[in-house]
Amino acid sequence: MTEIRAGEASPKSQEEHGAPPRGLGIGALAEDALIYGGARVVLKSLAFLLVPLYAHFLAPADFGVLELVLAIVAFIDVLIAANMDGVFARFYFERHDAAWRRQIITLYLLIESLYPAVVIGGVILFSGTLSDRVFGTDQYVGFLVIALVDLYLTNIVDLPMILCRVRRKPMTFARYALARGLVQVVFSVLLVAVWHLGVKGILIASLISVCAAFVFTAREWIHDLTRNISPRVGREMIAFAWPGLIGGLSFFALNLMDRFFIKHYHGLTANGLYGTAFRYSQIVFVGVMAFRMGWTQWHYSWLHTERHPSMVARGANYYFFATGFLAVLVSAWILPLFHLVMPPAYWPATDAVAPLALASVGAGAYTIFIVGLNVTKRMRLTAPLAMLGGAIAIGLYFLLIPPYSYRGAAWATAAAFASLALLVLAVGQRIYPVPWQWRRILLAVGLAVGLALTSLAIDHGLAMTVSIPARLAVTLAYPAALFALGFFPPGDIASARIRLRALLRR
Repeated sequence: MTEIRAGEASPKSQEEHGAPPRGLGIGALAEDALIYGGARVVLKSLAFLLVPLYAHFLAPADFGVLELVLAIVAFIDVLIAANMDGVFARFYFERHDAAWRRQIITLYLLIESLYPAVVIGGVILFSGTLSDRVFGTDQYVGFLVIALVDLYLTNIVDLPMILCRVRRKPMTFARYALARGLVQVVFSVLLVAVWHLGVKGILIASLISVCAAFVFTAREWIHDLTRNISPRVGREMIAFAWPGLIGGLSFFALNLMDRFFIKHYHGLTANGLYGTAFRYSQIVFVGVMAFRMGWTQWHYSWLHTERHPSMVARGANYYFFATGFLAVLVSAWILPLFHLVMPPAYWPATDAVAPLALASVGAGAYTIFIVGLNVTKRMRLTAPLAMLGGAIAIGLYFLLIPPYSYRGAAWATAAAFASLALLVLAVGQRIYPVPWQWRRILLAVGLAVGLALTSLAIDHGLAMTVSIPARLAVTLAYPAALFALGFFPPGDIASARIRLRALLRR
């Protein structure tokens, strides 16, 4: 607790006088994102190494089954999560006194323990019917039960991970995440490659890892629980959360409902190829999540200062630069990677990776542009916007999936996320104006889209050996072109060098 309070003291006293929080500039955002991202990169690197292993033990149709199980669980997750991590951060930063924050921690734990137990318990009771409706057989009931229990415990383990973020303890977060990830990787190898349990082995390994995480992360919150809670504050948190339920359903439609369309129109094999492409596009989503984990507490730390809108705008510029570069990198090199590590049956999946990578950039843009609705507590406005975004996604699925299969699903997802981000931007800007630097944002986004499309053209137009120099040129073109076009202000470049040297010394 000493570490936490010491870190809070300086920003608190400065915010009371309207001064910018010391040490919480763009460099702090980048540092937190780098540490969170580093932990996730390590985890995802291990996970990506497992995908080729799975591919040698599972057929594409087995991957299709796994994708549908995970999609069902993700839908239940929407019903029980309701953007509660965002709600927690908003109320946690409402006041700086310890009693208030202990109350918020306790209320969050109560809400996320009791309500999900009712929902998940009910789904487990009807898991046989659910399996029969989705798969045409009840043989996957066990898969659903394992995944649902995993989901419930993950919901609890989210609390210490959120606390690490709001308390600005990124190294502790990294240790917890890496420990959980390593447990999952070890048991995945044993259960799939040694004991040949297939999809069930993957799900059991995830459940074992979350049980371990529940034990070793409990120290972050167990001493903060209190009996002094206000039902009124709990009701306010729930009222703030419910629009997130609508938003979550929209994100489900944008991100996961396409699996059911693909399975219906093109079968489990196509669904498995899409799921494989989605996993490798997650390289970009790792960057998006790293940014988001640093973003929430970073911009809220500026909330009570005059510079909050301008700092939000500055942070957005570097979000689009970093995630745009990741999208270009993945799009340029995904086909050579598949040729190295994946069986030939999975190579066609690479056509969907580039648009799914761009979709991840759009998903993060939604988080950036919704900041005005968050800080003004106008989240109820997200409900109609989310419904409209979900409707756009479903319409695009009907339009593109029947003729183009999983490739059409990938482009539909990218277009739907872009539409949702723009809708939120249009509404949020009227409520809480932010001085977005549109020239820099459009440079980063436009260049990322153009180079991702160029990468797809290289995949289909050049032989593998000839394409390597072209892929390298595409990768380097992104930062070089932005630098030449003045995307990076000289002051930011100098500050980045100083911050990097300090980080390396530490």
